[in-house]
Amino acid sequence: MKKSFTLSNQTIKSNIQKLKKLMTERGLDGLYISSFDPFLNEYVPLEDNHRYYITGFTGSTAEVLVPLNSKVRLYVDGRYHEQADKELEALKDEVEVVKVSGPSSISQELARDVRSFGLRKLGHEPDRTSLEFLKVLAESATDVISLEAGELSGIINFEPLPPLKEVQFIQREWRGRDTLEKTRSIFKTDKEGMFLTALDSIAWLTNCRGYHLPYLSSFYAKALVTKEKVFVFVSPETPISDKAKKEIGLEFIATPFQLLPKELDRIQNHLHLQEVWFDPSMLNSGDFGMLIKVFGTDRLREKMGGLYEFQSIKEPVELKQIQNSFKKADKAIFNTIKWVKNSLKENKRITELDLYEETTKKYREQGAVEQSFNTIAGVGPNGSIIHYGTPSDEVVIKDSDMILLDSGGYFEGGWATDTTRTFFGDSSKKPDPKLTQMYTLTLKGLLAVQSAVFPEGTKGVVLDGLARSAMRKKGYDYNHGTGHGVGIHVHEPGVRLSTISNVPMKMGQVVSMEPGIYIPGLGGVRLENIAWVDKHPEYPNMLCLVPLVYIGFEPALIDMGLLNSEEKLLLEAYEAECSKRGTSFR
Repeated sequence: MKKSFTLSNQTIKSNIQKLKKLMTERGLDGLYISSFDPFLNEYVPLEDNHRYYITGFTGSTAEVLVPLNSKVRLYVDGRYHEQADKELEALKDEVEVVKVSGPSSISQELARDVRSFGLRKLGHEPDRTSLEFLKVLAESATDVISLEAGELSGIINFEPLPPLKEVQFIQREWRGRDTLEKTRSIFKTDKEGMFLTALDSIAWLTNCRGYHLPYLSSFYAKALVTKEKVFVFVSPETPISDKAKKEIGLEFIATPFQLLPKELDRIQNHLHLQEVWFDPSMLNSGDFGMLIKVFGTDRLREKMGGLYEFQSIKEPVELKQIQNSFKKADKAIFNTIKWVKNSLKENKRITELDLYEETTKKYREQGAVEQSFNTIAGVGPNGSIIHYGTPSDEVVIKDSDMILLDSGGYFEGGWATDTTRTFFGDSSKKPDPKLTQMYTLTLKGLLAVQSAVFPEGTKGVVLDGLARSAMRKKGYDYNHGTGHGVGIHVHEPGVRLSTISNVPMKMGQVVSMEPGIYIPGLGGVRLENIAWVDKHPEYPNMLCLVPLVYIGFEPALIDMGLLNSEEKLLLEAYEAECSKRGTSFR
């Protein structure tokens, strides 16, 4: 497991006291702390996650508001309600969990509390606050005050990060077009540019991978992108391979990031860019201030979504490599589940932690170089914790357990995979009818969205509704989106299936489909396949979803009486393909 770094509750309480002392000295009524690093990454090592130091919460996504005169407030969405309660039980006198659900977002709830608490002077870390969210905070507080760079590190002992791996250039058959082929298709003139901090977009554009963060194949960098060259800014201690240095269209510039304005000035004096784009959702407010000083406000242009409109449409070479990666991941997951079932038949003692570790081992056997996120291995009741990330060596797996396994890996080329299967310890036994109902309703949802036929431009909310329809008729639902984009990072913007998604579906996108039902104290079911969007083979002007995942479903948990005739045909066809590939449990 990669959550070996931990802090004691006493240390966290002490950090909160130090933070409030600083706030008093600075005259702040409140302080916003994000989960992000300076690159606004989703998966941030706990050592670099400032939120963790004052809450102890280990989930990937959450936000924190520190009112001076009341408890720290941790905002989590439906994926983390149960996990946050468990992790913060010992800190409940210092930290309050705010459970966000429904149409409201974490940012909306936090901003609402800034107003309701009357926090007039609100502090924030500019290098860890997105420009987009800073605008929200500025509308909620009278005065938003930037902390100095490294100010919190003067009072809190933040752990150092490990040495960086070498940035590697990947061969063409693993990634498609060269850098200049991409930039020349994006920019019309050599007087346009874009300042880029989204690490997966930099990795996609440069055709490089570095594995600098846990569960991400990208590397720490910022970039100024132009039609004829990509200037890649990395820290001086970043090792760069010779192939990457020699690639036409790339210029790696090693510089401390605090000296970045000087480098941008030098480049601008040579290029005289007239327009510089940036994505306010993926740019921290500190970098925005730097861009204003270098380029002036007249040259800056907001471009929501950055390069994801180009990056999310996978070209044939990329799709081929992604397909190859999923075939290997399928084998790893199938072999892991078989290992569990065989171990139970042999009366071996295996635990939740054993399952977690065996999953990593099975991925390595298939050639994985890294996991694409922290494996979720929830046994029995722990399956209801949507992003359960702390498998225990005290939870012994029984043949009557329902088990949720959500995992992914990186193989050649650095493309992420992501798949969830829920299974039963012993397929020959009869599970609790409640479990089979949960499983079958979830399966109906997956089959509904996976077999959808829809015109290009259909919004993600439409497909999300298909996944929820059957279970809603029985009173069930789930507190997370149905699907996200998958690419270099396991969560890639550009496509989304959720109850509020207005993102249009386009050919070439790769998207997850993962309905679920979760009952605290009983367990959880999630079934996740990844698919790519293609032209429908029969119907003109229509699109369909082509599965990238082929792993059979759990026979013991399917109530065939709940499936209609069409669903039975869809299931039979899918299982037949799994049988051909040797990944069916029938």
